[in-house]
Amino acid sequence: MQVIAIILAIALGYSLGLYIVAPGTVQELERLQLERVVRHRGGQGASADPERGFVDRFLRPIFEELSQALLRYLPQRQGELLQRRIERAGNPTTPGVLLASRFLLAVVGLLPALFGGAAIVIALALAVLGWRLPDFWLARRATARQHQMVRHLPDVMDLLSVSVEAGLGFDAALARVTGRFGEPVAGEFGRLLRELQLGRPRAEALRDLAQRMDLPDLTAFVNAVVQADELGVGIASVLRAQSEQMRALRKQRAQEAALKVPIKMLFPLIFLVFPAMFIVLLGPAVLSFVQALHH
Repeated sequence: MQVIAIILAIALGYSLGLYIVAPGTVQELERLQLERVVRHRGGQGASADPERGFVDRFLRPIFEELSQALLRYLPQRQGELLQRRIERAGNPTTPGVLLASRFLLAVVGLLPALFGGAAIVIALALAVLGWRLPDFWLARRATARQHQMVRHLPDVMDLLSVSVEAGLGFDAALARVTGRFGEPVAGEFGRLLRELQLGRPRAEALRDLAQRMDLPDLTAFVNAVVQADELGVGIASVLRAQSEQMRALRKQRAQEAALKVPIKMLFPLIFLVFPAMFIVLLGPAVLSFVQALHH
């Protein structure tokens, strides 16, 4: 009976949630379904195969409609901030998918409330955790991507500086960077290069890059290049100065991390290494002492 109750609660919770977040008319739902059928027949005939799995035929369309419904009710400012966070993480998902994942995980987290009593508190905690879990995942990806960018920035500045000093233009130097490095350098600087080739102003494209990554080192580089471009200063000297500054910053970070190592090693030593050493060294003596007392 509990299993049946849980299944009914999932169906009811999803139905109520879909009714709340997507109170569109029947004509709107029919229009979405018609657009999906036309899209499948026009360019994705294989995906319209009736022998597709249950996930592709039933769950995926529902999930897509839920994500579109949530996006319609999301304020524009919140949508822009969410899109910026997703871009900082490397565009691993879309705002609609992230919102739908939040909603569904929160609904699933509320299921223990069916048993009543203390389970209601647990259900509320699980719902909050389910709502925040996609955000934690996205923030972790963004942080890892920022660390990779910071680690590669001095080498990127060196390559840009050497390329420009050798006679290449700034766009050609960016092309060499995108071909030499992997993600996230290739993705971000490749996007910058494409925007410049499409005619976007260099200052605007560079500021957009700094805003997407939200890194002090990259922001300083962008400000220096934009200022040099506005004042007519040679960009080669600016790139050389930025390269030297970033290498000095990387050396300082390495020294700072090395000074933190003894403090970080203190707790594992106290709680893990030292107890094991005491057991190995003093264990035989303690056993011999105990045996002598018994005799």
